[in-house]
Amino acid sequence: MRYKFHAFFSGRNGFDVLGKMLLWPALILLVAGSAVRIAWLSSMIYYLALALLIYVYVRALSRNIERCQAQNERYIQWRNYRKLRFQQRKTYRFYSCPKCRQHLRVPKGKGRISITCSRCGSSFVKKT
Repeated sequence: MRYKFHAFFSGRNGFDVLGKMLLWPALILLVAGSAVRIAWLSSMIYYLALALLIYVYVRALSRNIERCQAQNERYIQWRNYRKLRFQQRKTYRFYSCPKCRQHLRVPKGKGRISITCSRCGSSFVKKT
């Protein structure tokens, strides 16, 4: 039986970090759907959770490994970026350039400073 299971998943994507992360909202939506007493809202939440579960299993059973790995890599990069910004929130302030929307990081506690964008060169004044 173990060999058959292994043979079935050979050449398929399997459950990666993104797939495991998407399972949690699906399970939470299933529990929330059963707790809601309004029939149409409960069924909408249930169908949304079901669609999310189907998407997770379609990704896991997909033979297009390159596309699924690219999605997983984008998710991991986004998660690491958010994690790093959360860790730096006490020592840095984050602003975006009003012209080009480049994300800029400046140290906290410097008062009102002129921030120059590294991409487009525009300057703007903000309080840190």
